[in-house]
Amino acid sequence: MLRRLLRNAARKFGARYDYDVGYMEDLAELSPGGFAKLALLTPFTQERFGLPAAPYYAAKFVAARTAGCGPCAMLVVRMAEEAGVSARQLASIARPGSADADMRLVADYAAAVLTNSFDLADMIEAARYRFGEKGLWGLASAVAAGQFYPSLKRGIGAALSCDLLPAEFREVA
Repeated sequence: MLRRLLRNAARKFGARYDYDVGYMEDLAELSPGGFAKLALLTPFTQERFGLPAAPYYAAKFVAARTAGCGPCAMLVVRMAEEAGVSARQLASIARPGSADADMRLVADYAAAVLTNSFDLADMIEAARYRFGEKGLWGLASAVAAGQFYPSLKRGIGAALSCDLLPAEFREVA
């Protein structure tokens, strides 16, 4: 009974966002307790710490895109749209010179975190200055969340054949 309820919850999520939840259904069958513990991460992975939706989803999108899972990145796009952030805003960070200053700062911050780049300390300070300490936590949690699910899926073999992102979301050098 519990397994069925959990699978149905996963399917509802999948239908809401047009997202393949097969790995969630598998987890519900394998370990209802494990599924419940994964679900307990959701409040944290969606916590913005007072950060506006656009920078939060920009950071999460860059992290998911960097993880190489097109479906996960597009899930972030759909969630962002639901929060009032347009897909066009997120696509703008893939094109040099087309994103507004906050989106560019966040995209550069996320990239610096993900690559542990030489200018990471400067990016952290710039993000802290612009968004405050709570906002910095929001950005950091968005980056972590954007990497978590693609990494989990890849580790169990559920992301071996992830589709590419639509062209407008792919990074252009």
